[in-house]
Amino acid sequence: MDPAIVSEPADPRLDKSQVQLINENKVFSSNVNEYLAKVQLMNAGLDYHLISVFGTQSSGKSTLLNALFGTSFDVMQASRRHQTTKGIWMSRAKQDNILILDVEGTDGRERGEDQDFERKAALFALATSEVLIVNMWEVQVGLYQGASMGLLRTVFEVNLNLFSSPNKSLLLFVIRDNTTTPLTDLQATLIDDLKQNWAALSKPDAFKDSEITDFFTLQFTALPHKVLQPDAFASAVDKLSSRFESKTDGDYVFDREYHRNVPADGWNIYAQNIWEQIELNKDLDLPTQYILVARFRCEEIAGEAWDAFENDIRPVEGAAGIVAGLGSIIGPARENALEIYRSQASKYTGSVFSEREAALAAKIDARLSTIYSAQLAVLKKIAMQKFNAVISSELAKPKARFLTVVEYSKAETLELFLQVAKEAQIKGPSLSYDSTLESLNNDIEETVSRLRALEAKKLANRIIRTLSSNLDDKLSAIYDRLGPDFWDRIMGAFRAGLEDGLCNYKIDDGKYDLGLGASEEETRVEIENIRMEAWKMLYRTTREIGKRDFVLSKIKNHFEEVFKYDVDGLPRMWKPADKIDEIYSEAVKESLALLPILANAKLESGEKIYPDADIIGALERDEEVDVDRFPVLMSEGQLLQITNDFKKTAGSVYLDAKRSMIQSIKQIPVYFYLLLLALGWNEIMAVLRNPLLITVTIMACGFLFVAYRLNLIGPMLSVGNAAVGQALDLAKEQIRGYVEVSSPSPSKSTQQASFIATSTTTTATTTKNTESTGEEIEMEELNTSKLELSEIEQRRPGQF
Repeated sequence: MDPAIVSEPADPRLDKSQVQLINENKVFSSNVNEYLAKVQLMNAGLDYHLISVFGTQSSGKSTLLNALFGTSFDVMQASRRHQTTKGIWMSRAKQDNILILDVEGTDGRERGEDQDFERKAALFALATSEVLIVNMWEVQVGLYQGASMGLLRTVFEVNLNLFSSPNKSLLLFVIRDNTTTPLTDLQATLIDDLKQNWAALSKPDAFKDSEITDFFTLQFTALPHKVLQPDAFASAVDKLSSRFESKTDGDYVFDREYHRNVPADGWNIYAQNIWEQIELNKDLDLPTQYILVARFRCEEIAGEAWDAFENDIRPVEGAAGIVAGLGSIIGPARENALEIYRSQASKYTGSVFSEREAALAAKIDARLSTIYSAQLAVLKKIAMQKFNAVISSELAKPKARFLTVVEYSKAETLELFLQVAKEAQIKGPSLSYDSTLESLNNDIEETVSRLRALEAKKLANRIIRTLSSNLDDKLSAIYDRLGPDFWDRIMGAFRAGLEDGLCNYKIDDGKYDLGLGASEEETRVEIENIRMEAWKMLYRTTREIGKRDFVLSKIKNHFEEVFKYDVDGLPRMWKPADKIDEIYSEAVKESLALLPILANAKLESGEKIYPDADIIGALERDEEVDVDRFPVLMSEGQLLQITNDFKKTAGSVYLDAKRSMIQSIKQIPVYFYLLLLALGWNEIMAVLRNPLLITVTIMACGFLFVAYRLNLIGPMLSVGNAAVGQALDLAKEQIRGYVEVSSPSPSKSTQQASFIATSTTTTATTTKNTESTGEEIEMEELNTSKLELSEIEQRRPGQF
């Protein structure tokens, strides 16, 4: 073993639970096994992990480790900036079996240009650790030396050449004080820099076609400012710490393939051998001073060229609208910047010159791509505004054809976009508008699809309105002729109307074209929606048919047609010879037979009416339609209530018919009038020959006619009877008083007066008895009619 690697005196800070693994003089510690025993890892076997950290000096590496793993590495004092960590220190984390290596910071003023130890320490950490934490500030991302890219490139190259089969490791980039730039953008920059470094490596033939991801897993995280955002920093650290502690965490960092498979009690010998191999290798020597100068000057000239480029493009950056002639502005700006660099940097080392020129060109092209993308975004917005304006204007015109309007509007929009996009292109960088053009086409198609849906909805509404109007016209005739084929006629009218509405759009057997430019599948869906809306309209119609008032009115009308009118459609004049009970029973039976027809939507064959099978699934998802109850219009309770209401109405009609028959029985026979005419002929002729009598007769007849028309005959008879009765009573009182005053013994004249009064009273009484007898006869006949109606209602329900 090389003498430089032999043991050193015991570490005075061993009591701080840490050991200086390699000091600033590149001497490997002899206290490793003692330390592993002290932290109880000597017998851990393979159950341990190793993490190391490196980055620029004073970047807070030790502070980060202490926060993440509870270690106590020395940190820099806030009063002055100086080197805190010298060499490589090792400590055990408070959680789990994790060993932490705190590597001396790079780019420190203490070592100056002597970067030999930095490179060897970084390579050692990379060769021995499962996870290598690269600590950097947000402002260092995008830098070459500041982000340790030069160091990583050298370490990667030597790692491939020095070790024949490098172990895979996890590179965890921790970006500190992240405040402005999103982590995704920082991550993309770092990945791009790493890939460029890897592509430029001098690799052995075995790894010539390898990628960086073949040997390293790349992960990135960001932490807020520790001083300005202490709470956010602590929360982010806790979240990051969980990735090292919890195996259930989705971002758990340790993987079996990262482990070096060296038992803990043999790690000391393993680490010493690795360090010896690195220390004796000469490939890590510093580059020559000439190359350093070339890099410095090329970087400085590239900065000047970049400043000139930014000055040239300032007028177009952040432009709110379309910049006319954008390509003629940004194209010369790019060529001018590259010419400035080439004219001044071409005298330096060719490899350094070419490498920096490519980096400058890539940086310029990235900025141009951003400007061009912003211009395309503005152009796309303006193009979409033009499309919406043109298509709205064209569709508002009478008899506008949707497909024609869409094609015209789209052509106008794309013509504008392509014209401006091509004017903004320049030679050199790949500034493509293909993705924006595709996005514009997608937005146009989305707008067209939305408008197509609106047009399809308007078309569907027109078809449904026409179908509903035609069906309503036909339903009036169907309602007037209720029968077993009632629903057959309704469904026939419905299906015929639906087919008539769709026939103009039918192009083939089962295929349609609505003239909206939709695909076959989209058209099928639209036709299905139209048919679904038609069935919803039919559903609403059936609900109207099943309403109580509608059903009751229909069966009442049918009953009155059968009961009140004969087979010839003439009103019935009820006569004693008519079989009113049979006619009534038949009318009730026929009317009640209509109830099952109106209560259930069924064809004459008995098949229940349901929506078509291809749309029943869609209707089941519609809250308006209850598919299971589609053919059921009335419940049993509703049917019973309607039946009872109908019977009451039918009974009233029956009683009215009975009363009219009784009144016809009470009428005077015709032969009586003939007999009266024959017996009173002489008197009639005597009246006709006497002008006075005929005048009085005409006046009396006129008076009786007016009284008859005004229904005053009855009241006049009642008043006359009452007056006669009162007159007779008064006459009897007068006669009785006269008889009593004239003589106490009855005389002949008194007896005659008494006889006359008695006769008069008897006559009046007889008249009243006659009238009473007539009323009793009428009431007896009405009671008989009621009894007959009661007997009819008590018959078996099956008779109706």
